[in-house]
Amino acid sequence: MSYWVNHLMGESSIDIPLESLAAVYDELSNSDVENTDVSLTHESEWCLSAFSSGLLVWENVAGEGEPKHMKGVAKEKVIELWRSLSVGSVSDIDQEEWLSGYGN
Repeated sequence: MSYWVNHLMGESSIDIPLESLAAVYDELSNSDVENTDVSLTHESEWCLSAFSSGLLVWENVAGEGEPKHMKGVAKEKVIELWRSLSVGSVSDIDQEEWLSGYGN
């Protein structure tokens, strides 16, 4: 299974080592009005986007289903969920306590 990350400044990386996920998250310390999130997307089009505010958005970027979110998510939890998504564990992630919508 394949996945990619979208970095804060818009670049993408495919199948980066999972050990690099913490560094991707740490990019959020440089977020600004235009560059607000980092994300991991699985080849199934399911995506987890993390924001510096602690907001985490779970959605299918191909439009399947409705977006969901959590607020106040710690870095460690984001990385745990990104690791799950990197191997395609969509149903496990879906079992988390999500709220409907984008959370804004």
